[in-house]
Amino acid sequence: MEIELSPPRTTTDSVTFTGALLRCYVATLLVGAPLAALLLTPGLMRSRVALVPGITSFGITAFLVLSFLLIAVAPRVSARVAPGAGWRPGLVRKVGPALRRELPRQWWGRAGEALLIFVASQLTGGFIAWMMPYIWADPASPEDQVTWVLHYPNYATQAVSMYLVICLAAAWFGTRLRQLALGIDFVDHGQPVA
Repeated sequence: MEIELSPPRTTTDSVTFTGALLRCYVATLLVGAPLAALLLTPGLMRSRVALVPGITSFGITAFLVLSFLLIAVAPRVSARVAPGAGWRPGLVRKVGPALRRELPRQWWGRAGEALLIFVASQLTGGFIAWMMPYIWADPASPEDQVTWVLHYPNYATQAVSMYLVICLAAAWFGTRLRQLALGIDFVDHGQPVA
């Protein structure tokens, strides 16, 4: 008699790369909501309109941590929304490190792709800030104490565009690792993993 303790969920091996990327992207947009909230709070991210002096260093640190955490959890998100043979939520904790250990060039190549897309998010934000300035000195303020005027719709446009590209970086990383894993037969303690 044989009993399967953790039967695999319905796999989506037939899902194309684009379909898996789209599923992962939508899920990443939801998972990354704390990052979106942080980006949409100018008092934490911009020193000229800081809620408390010096808090922007906390905001920028939180931005980097949340961005890289989002990219780090992307393989699990990918396994949840687009599972495949050897790429399921319960296995991805073992498969991800195994890929990094056994195929370091391919794994780091995919991490590099995600990093380039993340850098593109920063360039996108800079370009939008250049095209649509979101802050300027108030001309009515005294010269010795400059006050700043924040145009929130322009700021939000920049923040949302950056968020969309950061989520693309995370989804790309998770989907590219999924693509790599689907072509490999994994063995756990000598037993094939399907």
